Amino acid sequence: MKRKSGILWFVLLLSLSSCVSYENFSIEVFKPAKYTIPPDIHKVAIVSRNLKYENDTLQNYQVINRHLVKDKIKFDVDSLAIKTCLDSLEAKLLVNSRFDSILVLPVNSFPEARVKEIRPDKAGWYQKLTGETGADGLLLLDMFSSFYSNLEGYNSGPLVSVISSNIWSFYDGKQQKITNRYVLIDTLYWDGTDVDGHIKRLRIPGKKAAIQLAAGISGQKYARHIVPAWTMVDRKLMTCKKPEFEKAASLAQKTKWEEASVIWQKYAESKNRQDQIIALYNLALSSEMAGNIDLALDYTGRAAKASSGAFWTDENDAVKKYSAKLYRRQIEINQLKNTNESR
Repeated sequence: MKRKSGILWFVLLLSLSSCVSYENFSIEVFKPAKYTIPPDIHKVAIVSRNLKYENDTLQNYQVINRHLVKDKIKFDVDSLAIKTCLDSLEAKLLVNSRFDSILVLPVNSFPEARVKEIRPDKAGWYQKLTGETGADGLLLLDMFSSFYSNLEGYNSGPLVSVISSNIWSFYDGKQQKITNRYVLIDTLYWDGTDVDGHIKRLRIPGKKAAIQLAAGISGQKYARHIVPAWTMVDRKLMTCKKPEFEKAASLAQKTKWEEASVIWQKYAESKNRQDQIIALYNLALSSEMAGNIDLALDYTGRAAKASSGAFWTDENDAVKKYSAKLYRRQIEINQLKNTNESR
């Protein structure tokens, strides 16, 4: 009889630990650049070196339903794409206000050159260019290449893709050397559907439009590489089917974090382990939303302690993963502070 009671207690604990659920949501955070341009660089010039690989010979071709087809009307798609790419980069940098002045050189400033490898030019080339432009640094698009495919009519529905490849360099005019190189290979897709999943033929771009769109995104991504930018990140609310927790989750989803926190605070010291874990985890989320990362880490520390043990493995794993994100966020915030202080 005692053994049967023990089994029933074990099953009860398992059922309690399995009713926790998660609700996904996204927030926008300000992230530091992956490469920080030195603070003494105030004037930059954006330049296309106009290099192409010798074996990149598909500029005037595209794939139509898995067949390589030559363009009926030949047009200089690379020049259009490079201009869009550089303009997109400039627009992002202007919004950021990082530099005192930004000069974009015309795309045809340098003739197209076919090379086996994309390598830096001679030191004198960069020195001459910084002198002519009056720039402290050069943002160099060394190479841009793209390829368009259209599988409309193949199998179930339309599908367009653009594969783009570009190489960027930053030349520091103060140090007189290349201090960063960035390679970006990206694929952009269009499936012709709207938000409701309905096919909209007008949403499928042709080659020229699709490559220009891809080029614009390439410029934006390089901007995020060299200057801080707002980025969407994912977070998860922890909840269960208790009416108060469901109410708190609903308030949080409506960004009413203070009202939700009033509910969670009631359970932060609860003797019910599950309630306590949920409350502490979500109070950490609420603290992050308020910009208090230190307090959020304190709550995840308490949640990790409360969720230790064999019956709370999933909850403990969720707490640890979120805690790791908070530590990374704390490092990013410190990087942003240090960058601002050094200017």
